[in-house]
Amino acid sequence: MSVGGCRTILLVEDDPDVRDSLQDILEDEGFDVVPASNGKQAIDFLTMNEPPRADLVILDLLMPMVSGWEVLQHMTGQPRLAGVPVIVLSAVMTPRPARAQGFVRKPFSLEAFVAEVRSVLDGARLTAADALPAG
Repeated sequence: MSVGGCRTILLVEDDPDVRDSLQDILEDEGFDVVPASNGKQAIDFLTMNEPPRADLVILDLLMPMVSGWEVLQHMTGQPRLAGVPVIVLSAVMTPRPARAQGFVRKPFSLEAFVAEVRSVLDGARLTAADALPAG
């Protein structure tokens, strides 16, 4: 997880134009963004960092090599990744996957996207605070 006030977002999107635009928006909002162009890069990033260095994963479902569905399956099978929230970003007409805390359907407004990111991160912060022992 991030240290200090800057929160890290792993942005997994195979469309370079969408990925670059979302990265710019998130960085303008004060987030540290790690871009990934496919699910394999996402799994590598999540697996190689102990503890995981992502406060949030924004994940497209339909990607070459390793799909977002496979990333979700990997994260579900890894207890050390259980606390990392996920926002699915997709044009797929499917219900929100059970592992995802948020879902933004393409096309979307940038305001709605940023609001969903903040909502999921604020919810994750409350959940983590609730897990701390009373002192």
